Amino acid sequence: MKPKISVLFPVGDRIVFLVEALESVLNQTFQDFELLAALDGVSDPVRKLVNDYQDPRIKVIDLPVCLGVGNARNAALATAAAPYIALMDTDDIAMPDRLKRQYDWMQAHPDVTVCGSNSIKQLEDGRQVSMKYPETDGMIKSRLLMVDSAVLNPTAMFRTGFVKQHRLFYDPNFKRDEDHRFFVEMMRLGAHFYGIQEELLLYRRHSGNLTKDQTWFDICKKRVREILLPVFFPLLSGEESAVLLKGMQRQVHLTFDEACLFVTAINKAVQENRSFMGEDRQELRRILARFYQRVLSSVQKQ
Repeated sequence: MKPKISVLFPVGDRIVFLVEALESVLNQTFQDFELLAALDGVSDPVRKLVNDYQDPRIKVIDLPVCLGVGNARNAALATAAAPYIALMDTDDIAMPDRLKRQYDWMQAHPDVTVCGSNSIKQLEDGRQVSMKYPETDGMIKSRLLMVDSAVLNPTAMFRTGFVKQHRLFYDPNFKRDEDHRFFVEMMRLGAHFYGIQEELLLYRRHSGNLTKDQTWFDICKKRVREILLPVFFPLLSGEESAVLLKGMQRQVHLTFDEACLFVTAINKAVQENRSFMGEDRQELRRILARFYQRVLSSVQKQ
């Protein structure tokens, strides 16, 4: 019989934390799942560790070379047999009831396509910090413009049928934020989101996290946002969108003329009252106001 949940579990060539992450899934109170371990060009010790479990729920997909986390997820996604897909990373720990809570919610709310949750961030020094994510569909969609505060990827569960119907895959051209690019595409295709207001994941931060590398920070976030701007603000011109994207970067470097155009673009964007994808327009205005204040502060320092 088919399992009820397919857990996508991309495995890189790193053993540290792997056992804790793997066993946090295997020891869930909800047991009717398959764990699709996509070994992304790993070394023999990592491969042996996973294969030694000999748990029938673990399906190993052994990629001969490292193709990146997006392609590893795609390999697992292509073989998923369950009606629900849950995402999980090898750095993190799923709380014992995570799969049960999300499965029950999705079963009770057939209109929801993607279900995330809050989490606990564990820092390298052992400190733990609560991470709260938005609950409602409109807030989540608006927060996609921030890129990293809408849905925490390893807390997500979504409907396999929606993904297969639209032939959705992770974009391997994104070195990071491929998960947010994926959620943006789901939104554009009509997905509805929800965030369970419970901490269902321990999200571990450490020096080996892919997101610790800030090299591609602005580049990848810009590529996500340039897809979103014409969806949320279709009346903006190409020039206005370009300067808006530039002003949204972490490091703001605008000339005086660009700053003036940025203000014009912001004012035009906040006057848009239509909701095109169910996004919360008030939240979008709050987000734009933050970017506006940052640009204003940057200009005043020049």
